[in-house]
Amino acid sequence: MPCSMIHLITAKKIRPEGSLLYFIGNLAPDAVTDGRDKETVHFRDVKDRRSALCTLAKKTYGDFGEGILLHLFLDWKWDDIVRQRFNETNGDWYALYLKELSLAGSHAFHNTCWAKQLWADMDAFDIQHGIEPYAAAADVHNFISRNNKWHNDNVTGASPAFPPEFIDDFTSCVTKEFIEWKIKIDFN
Repeated sequence: MPCSMIHLITAKKIRPEGSLLYFIGNLAPDAVTDGRDKETVHFRDVKDRRSALCTLAKKTYGDFGEGILLHLFLDWKWDDIVRQRFNETNGDWYALYLKELSLAGSHAFHNTCWAKQLWADMDAFDIQHGIEPYAAAADVHNFISRNNKWHNDNVTGASPAFPPEFIDDFTSCVTKEFIEWKIKIDFN
C-alpha cells in the first residue's frame, strides 16, 4: 500500500488529463476503514491476486472504475516488491513504513506542480461513487478531505526509504506494466 500521492503520480502518468472521477477512483479503495474489508477490497485475502484483478478488469468500465483498477494493480505490485522488501529489512517495520510513506507523500504533494490543485478539485467535487458495501460516497469524500488537509498542513523533507527518484522509477515501471497488462486483458 503506497501513499495516495504515489497512486496519483501513477494515475497522472497514465492519463495526464484524466477526469476527476478517474483520480478519485484511484484513491477510493483506501477509503475503506475496516481492516478485514480493506484486505478484501484490495484482494489481499485471495490466493491468486493477479487472477482476481484480471476478473475485475474484464468487468471494469468508466473513469471511476478504471481508477479503482489502477489503484488495486499498483497496490499489488507495491506489496509484492516494495512492501515485502521493506518488511524483510526492518525488524519493527510497520511504524517506520508508515512514517516513510508519510514523508514521501508530503514531499511529493509539495513538490509536484499539479498536486495541490488536483487535491483541492477532488475535495470540492460532489462525489457520488463509493465502493459498496465497503465505503459509501461520503466515506470517499471524507478520505479525500482528510488527506487534502493533512497534505496542506504537513511539509516534510523527502523519505530516505522512498526518495523521489525511487518513486519516479517505480511509478514509471508500474505505468508501463499496467498498460501492457490492460492490452493483454482487452484482447483475451
